[in-house]
Formats: sequence, structure tokens, C-alpha cells
Amino acid sequence: MIRSRAHLLVLFMASVLSTILVPCPAGALWSVQGTHSSIDLGGSIRAIGCGIRNYDDPLLFGRDNNYDGSSQALLRLTSTGSLPHQASFEVHVVGEAYATSIDRADLASYSSTVSSSLPKRYRLTGNAWDMAKDDDFRTSLDADRLNITCSLSRLDITLGRQAINFSQAYFWNPLDVFLAFDPEAFDRDYKPGVDAIRADVALGSFSYLTIVAAAGREMEAGYEHGQTDIAAGPLNAYGSALMARFGTTFKDWDIAVQAGKVYGGYQAGVGFSGELSEMGVRGEVAFMDARGDSTALLPDPDASGFTKEIDLVEDHVTLVVGTDHRFENSLYVNLEYLYNSQGQSDNLNEAYLRRYMGETLSLGKHLGGLQLSYEFHPLLEGQAVWIYSFSDRSALLSPTITYSVANESELVAGCILGFGKRPSSRRVTLGTAPVLEISEVESEFGTDPNVFFMEYKLYF
Repeated sequence: MIRSRAHLLVLFMASVLSTILVPCPAGALWSVQGTHSSIDLGGSIRAIGCGIRNYDDPLLFGRDNNYDGSSQALLRLTSTGSLPHQASFEVHVVGEAYATSIDRADLASYSSTVSSSLPKRYRLTGNAWDMAKDDDFRTSLDADRLNITCSLSRLDITLGRQAINFSQAYFWNPLDVFLAFDPEAFDRDYKPGVDAIRADVALGSFSYLTIVAAAGREMEAGYEHGQTDIAAGPLNAYGSALMARFGTTFKDWDIAVQAGKVYGGYQAGVGFSGELSEMGVRGEVAFMDARGDSTALLPDPDASGFTKEIDLVEDHVTLVVGTDHRFENSLYVNLEYLYNSQGQSDNLNEAYLRRYMGETLSLGKHLGGLQLSYEFHPLLEGQAVWIYSFSDRSALLSPTITYSVANESELVAGCILGFGKRPSSRRVTLGTAPVLEISEVESEFGTDPNVFFMEYKLYF
């Protein structure tokens, strides 16, 4: 049964509709240009509500709990500008209000569809400052970007919280080690930042060298009272990164090579993108050499003490290849294939925990993704995303429709539907007393319930 706070969803949707009726300004909120400096102020409002249709599983969702809901409102204030001596800055301050009726966020990956309170890698500070927090409600304040850049001839040095993107793939990003998007994410307009120092060196008209150093914390997973808890430990070398990336253009093909220390070990990878017979072609391959010890406890009815220890970070190879094309009638087709050697179709509970903590891109070894978009009208665009796991024959389908309400504002509506074998339950008893009851994951996308959402965005 949805808790009393779920009425906030109704109030949220009412606020969205009322906001749509307000004229939407375009351009920066405030701008000042000086002789040697400038400053621009802007921002955005993002509001989203989700209705969740649960399947029958008392262990995951509680008894007689057919529906859940979540809502989130984000106010993001941004400031960019230039400073004397060839310097520039970027500041993004974010306020969030979040309400949910979901009880078991650790067992339901869809809980991150709206908001996630999991610790973020490569951040010196902890999570956002919670001004008010309860089991089903949170208001917080955070800085997603806070950095300064100094330009010296062919060298740019950026210090502070910044967004770093090392990938050109869509669904899966093996080379993007700094807070890559989840393949199921329907909103990719904004990427949060990591605390790092970055040096970009221009080696010529079409070549560059990028070096990124980011201090990080080791993520610790514990199992207590039937739930998995994720916490960030102290800053250490295990959780930190030092990555070098070289990129160049060769015969109209963009090629990148990167290597270095990442969370949990060492990574080396290669990526490419270009065009072949009017088709966009891209690919990435990454090799991970795990070092150190990062373990977690999982419930296991067959183990001594009913728990077992697993390695969270393992040696693995990840490969993504894709192609895309936009037709003259505005139809856009995007295809990708993922090979993930870390996938475990025979032990999905372990793989599920690794994916929940960001240690793997998928539960299975072989997956395919399809993205379609079409412009029905200059103000109306439709999109459909389909992801299929060849390993366990489960699938995810997410159709969305986007309506341009006015300048710098849009309304998005859609759903995320999971297909596949549902989880099963196992119970251990001693005599007549139950000792342990756990949920066994049976497929990658069959674990997720169906999510229906509406989102409104306003930029100013």
C-alpha cells in the first residue's frame, strides 16, 4: 500500500501543469560583460513523477502492494564566465525535493529512475547536504559543477568538480569511467561532475592528450536486516583514478586510446568513430585488471552462516560496437551490441549487486540495444528504446514522446517496461522457524516492474 506521502505525487503533477501555463523565457537569466571578465547566470527546472506497477512479490514490494510512486523536483542554478589572465569558471548548484513510496531501494533498480542516494565515485565530499530526510522524503542541496579553468597556450588545466565524458557510445560506455549514464536512463541531458584535476594538451589541429587525476573513496557493501547498504569509505588509492587519453583523427575517423589507474585496478582501452557508406560507426573495447581486495557479503541459503563473500571487482573485457543513421524523413536508427565478459547468467544475484554498485554494465554477457526516434511535427518527437539480453532472453522497452511546450521548455511522457522471468524466493527453516528468505534474480529485465513517468523541463 502506498504511504501517506504519496499524495505529494498528486501535488507534484498539479505543479507541473501550472508551470506549463507560465510563459517561458529564453536565453540566460542574467549576463554581464566586462573588459577582462564576464559572467552568465542561468538554470533549469526539472520535475518528474513516476507511477510504478509492481508484480506480485511480497519479498520485494510487500504484501498487497500493487503500486508505488516517486516524484522529484530539481532547481539547478548555473553560472559560467571568464576571468582575467585567461581563466574561466563554472558553477552548478542543485536543489532537490524527492518523495517516494518505495520500501526496498536496494532490491529495486528502478528506484534510481528518479533519484539515487547512492554515494558517487570520485568525489572528495559525501552525498548532498540533506536539509530534511526521511525514509520516503528528502530535500537536499548540492554542487554538481564547481571548477575553474586556466588556459596557457596549448594547455588547459581544469580544477574542481567537472563533467568528464570519455565515450561516444549510447547504451553502454566502457571507456567512460567517470559516472557514465545507466543504459536504462531516459534523461541524459545532464551529467554530474567528479572532483578532479584535468589537463588538456592540444598536440595539433586534430590531436590531443588528456590527463585526469581524481581522488575517490572505496564503496563498501554490507548486508544487514535483510537489506544491502552501500557506504563510501575513506579516501584511498583503491578508489582513486589517474587516466591518460590520447585522441586523433585519421582519414576522417576519430580514434582514442586511454590507459591508467581506475577504481579497483587498471584499465586500458581503445575507441573509434566515423562514417561508412553514410552510416555512423563506432566501437569501444576496455580491458580491466582488478587489483586489491573489494568484497561484499550476500545472503546464500546454501552457505555456512547463510552468507557468502564475493569479489566485487574482477578482471574483465568489455566490448561495444554500434551504428546509426538519420534518414531524410527524420527517422533516426541507432543499434549497439555489448559483450561483457563479467556477465554471470548462472549467478545473477552476484551480478545484480555488482551492477547496483557500478562494477559491471550488465548482468549477462551478450546484449543488444535499439533506439528509434522520429519527428512527427516540429513540436512533437517520438522515441523508442529496446534492450535485449541474449543471455537470459529478457528485454526492456521504453517508448517516450516529447512535446516542445514553448521556447526552452518541453514535456516528456513515457514508460519503462520490463519483460522476462520474475525473481523467485527461497526460504531456509530450522525446524519450523524461518531463518532466511531471499529473492533469487532470474533475469536482467524481468526483475524490474513497469514504470510510467511524466517529466517537465524548463531552461532559463
